[in-house]
Amino acid sequence: MDRRSVIKRAGIAGVLAAGAAPAVHAQAAIRWRLASSFPKALDTIFGAAETFAKKVNEMSGGRFTISVHPAGELMPAFGVVSPEVV
Repeated sequence: MDRRSVIKRAGIAGVLAAGAAPAVHAQAAIRWRLASSFPKALDTIFGAAETFAKKVNEMSGGRFTISVHPAGELMPAFGVVSPEVV
């Protein structure tokens, strides 16, 4: 294999990769629900989850949003973590 064919194939691979790149950015928005075992009144613990959700939203440009829900809203307060040890 000579040098020119290697360069030519690398150039073709680069063009194909550049053509696939916009498809990655055009993905649909992702929305997650985060259940907490703590009420909103515990700002130091529950607030950390809200801060995390806000940072993820900012870093993803709004494409990945996390909604934080206090204890009892989506499931019972201590039903978030399974008591089973694996």
